Amino acid sequence: MPWEMLSGPDLGGGFLFQLTLEPQGERARLIYHAQEGGIDASGPPRGSPVPLGFARTTTACEIGGRDCYHRSFELAADGVPKARLAYNRLRFVTAPMLEQQYAGAEVPVPAAVEEIRARLTAAFADRPADWFFAGRTAAWLQGAPNPPREIDLGTTPDGLVRVATALSDYLIEPLAETTWRGVGAVLGARAYVGTLRAGVRVQWALRMGSPAPNGSDLAAGPGAVTTRDVDRGGHAVRVSRPEYAVVGAAVRGDRAEETAAAGVVRAVGVDLPLLERLLSESALAPPVRARIAAEITSPARRASG
Repeated sequence: MPWEMLSGPDLGGGFLFQLTLEPQGERARLIYHAQEGGIDASGPPRGSPVPLGFARTTTACEIGGRDCYHRSFELAADGVPKARLAYNRLRFVTAPMLEQQYAGAEVPVPAAVEEIRARLTAAFADRPADWFFAGRTAAWLQGAPNPPREIDLGTTPDGLVRVATALSDYLIEPLAETTWRGVGAVLGARAYVGTLRAGVRVQWALRMGSPAPNGSDLAAGPGAVTTRDVDRGGHAVRVSRPEYAVVGAAVRGDRAEETAAAGVVRAVGVDLPLLERLLSESALAPPVRARIAAEITSPARRASG
């Protein structure tokens, strides 16, 4: 299929970037390419961009050389101009994102959460229940001690567009059909909320086809996720229940995060039917499921929590 280069090679975070387009009538396929650029890109980069959503290429690099990565997006052809703006912001914020990922740079979560809350409260003024904070962000907003490294949002099909519009100046990936590592095919987008030097990665999507693995609240809509409201500076903020964070951490094998999220569940009061459903749907071994349920529901644990 014919393709054209829309931009590149461009520099960013130690990589040489390139944006290519494959026209498909009223649709288009966009590909972000990233190749380790060496001294030509003020490199080497801090590390691999795989944690940022990229996949290592299995074919020859578009620009030549080795250590190449890509992201691909399927979207309406008239969305390409906005997608190019997202590509440019991605290049500019790759360096701080890698600093946060590999060098312990500060992730300004509280400021980003407040800006997102304010923007989405306005964007969803007529349908306030159509968006929520998910994942580790939700657990932190309910009392977990450690803030997340990125912010997850849940919303409806219509809400996907509303969020993208509200955060349009921060987009680093367009609202498009794409693939998320560990989730699969989604219709979603990503942003970097903050300045070009310091911000927070934000992502929102809905899965396409396959159901949520392990009862996850990631890339799931309000109708599929149990939520609750918490107070954030005098404002009601909707979040997914902390039981999702407990099971998610257990599936990832992160015992410290599981323990922290379990403490939040005990503090707010366990939704036992939800916990039992998430555990039964998970890939966790039966002894692990039993341990988690016992640790959360035992009277001694509830009293100490």
